[in-house]
Formats: sequence, C-alpha cells, structure tokens
Amino acid sequence: MIYVHLIDELRVGGAQTHLVTMLRGLLPTSKAEHHVVSLFGDGEMSDQFRSLGIQVHIFDFSPHLARRSFLAATSELKRFFQELHPEVVEAHLTWSRLLGLFAAWRAGVPRRIGFEQGDTYLNSWKFRLANFVAQLFAHHIVVCSYALKDWVHRTHGIRRSKLVVLHNCVDLHRFSAQQPAAEDMERNTEVLRFCAVGTLGRGVNKRVDVLIRGLAVARSDGANAELVVCGDGNQREELEALAASLDLGPCVRFLGTRSDVAQVLRGCDVFCHAAPFEPFGIVAIEAMAATLPIIVPDAGGIRETVIEGQTGLLYPALDHVSLGRAMAKLAADSQLRRRMGVAGRELAQSKFSVEQYIPCIRHLYQISAVS
Repeated sequence: MIYVHLIDELRVGGAQTHLVTMLRGLLPTSKAEHHVVSLFGDGEMSDQFRSLGIQVHIFDFSPHLARRSFLAATSELKRFFQELHPEVVEAHLTWSRLLGLFAAWRAGVPRRIGFEQGDTYLNSWKFRLANFVAQLFAHHIVVCSYALKDWVHRTHGIRRSKLVVLHNCVDLHRFSAQQPAAEDMERNTEVLRFCAVGTLGRGVNKRVDVLIRGLAVARSDGANAELVVCGDGNQREELEALAASLDLGPCVRFLGTRSDVAQVLRGCDVFCHAAPFEPFGIVAIEAMAATLPIIVPDAGGIRETVIEGQTGLLYPALDHVSLGRAMAKLAADSQLRRRMGVAGRELAQSKFSVEQYIPCIRHLYQISAVS
C-alpha cells in the first residue's frame, strides 16, 4: 500500500511535529510505502521525514494561489496521485484539505482523510464555504480536540458524523528524564524557569504578552522566576520592548525557533501557555512527557490536556493576574511541582502517547471507501 501525507509547508509547527511523531509510530510495524508532500516549498522539518526513510515531494502552489488558479493546482496534484496510485491520502492543514482532498477524489483515491489542526484565524466566509464543500471529498476529518470539533461544526458546517476526535500524540521516549537539557539551558537552582513555546506571529497569536505580564505579577508576589520563550516571529521586537518596559529584560529570554524543544523543556521547571483558543497544543503534552507541571487557559482544546490541581493549573484566558498568581503558587511549592510533573507524565503515557494513537489512525486507514 502507498500512503500520501499532504501538508501545507514543512516549517516547524504543531501539525508538522504531530505528523513526524505519527509516522515514527507507524513505520516500525507498517508495510506501507509512505510519502510526504509539501504544497508550499521546502522547510526545516523535511530532514526529519527523510531521516525516517520517507520520500518528500516539494511543490510550490503559491503562484497558482496568487492567480487564484485553484483548478490548476488541483490538476497538478491529481496527476501526481494518478502516477503514484496511493490507497490513502491524508491532508493536514487548510490548503492541503481544500486542494488535496478534491484532487484525490478526482484521481479516484480509495480513502481520503482530512486533518483539521485548528487554523481558526482562516474563518472568512470564503474559507468557511470552502471547508464546507471540502467535507464532501473526505471520508473523515480528524480534529484534535472536542473543543475544535464544536468550533469546526459551528463555523464550517461540517457534519458531526464526518468528524473524528483524536487528541494529538507525543513520543514519550523523546521526552524522558534521561534526555539531557540543551547546552544553553543549564539549570539555575536559585531561579525557577517557566517555558513557553510557539510562534510569535500575528496570524497565530500565542499571546506571549500575557505570559510576560503574568511573570511580572509572579515576581511582585515574591517568585524568583524567569521566562524563556521558544519561537520567533514578527512580534518579537514589541515583546522584547514590553519585557523591558516592565523591568523584566534580564528575566525574559527569547531563544528563537528551536529544533531541540525536548532538550529546552528538560532545562525548565514549569510550562505555561496563554493563547485564548488553542485547538489542542502539542507542546503541552510534550511538557507533561518531560515531567513538567503545566499552566494553561481554561479554554479551548488545551483545556483537555490537564487535570486541574493534579497535572497542572488552569486560569481564565487572558487574565494575566490569575496567571501570575498560579505561577507564584508553583514557584513557592517544589513538592507540588514534583507531584504534578509525575502525574502529568503518567497522564501523557495513558492518554496521549503515540502507542495509544496509532491503532486509532490505522482503523481510519482501513475504512472502506465511500462512493
């Protein structure tokens, strides 16, 4: 069998990380031939797929989209599918679903699966209509949380019968206690280190400004703490300026885009997040796999990753004062941090491990084709 995995681009991101993790879990017991296809050029993640022995195919449909030549793009994909003859095509992210599932349907691919990872900022009436139509060409659309299922049904009008909830998965071995910390993340036992991971862009806004303001509250409550931010984007300069304006310059470190997130997490004490609606948040379960307690908003799909008071703490979304108090609470209680970290690792193993995920995705692959 031949499986094709379409994705919009190969830069570092949650959907790309999830696809790599999923394929690592599939390959050892799979006799299928896997191909990864990028619709908009190459990126830093492509080497991770190639290291698994997976052939990576690079397209660039940007000129087609600039000219609104959507049919030309789908025709090119259709020819690719007709030459390769895959039994399964799965499409990750918005453009892969909109272009890829239609092309796969035109090429007669037997099983077609879409993945909605939560491009919630693409919600104009045109994208809503396109997503509504795209469901006609998919046997199932996988969503990564129940919160996202509700959003997709409400916003795009996708039938609930089409939607399958599969929480994203984590490779526990990559985040074990035996993994060393990154060289620039050596522990300072006198300073508690909070960590945030995510793009610093405006389209997908992780609201790192809320985390910086929360750190200011925690420090005013007596916490000797710092924040490291793993990620980059066009908001970085104004976030650095915000930290400086709050006299937090030396206490907020911007690491830029990193490929060693597991090692960065190993050098931290607590993970925190601030996006007001995160469809899921893979890095939250990665942090739990690294035995870190997590502090996340009581909203969106990321809410489904935490057991309040056992594996982490919840706070009202965008409320930096409540966030700061939660940060101060964990900063003051090392035993609580340790208990939450151990419980989080156990939860990641029982609910979010790749071993739990793979049987579910295999079941979807084997669904009979729908005429």
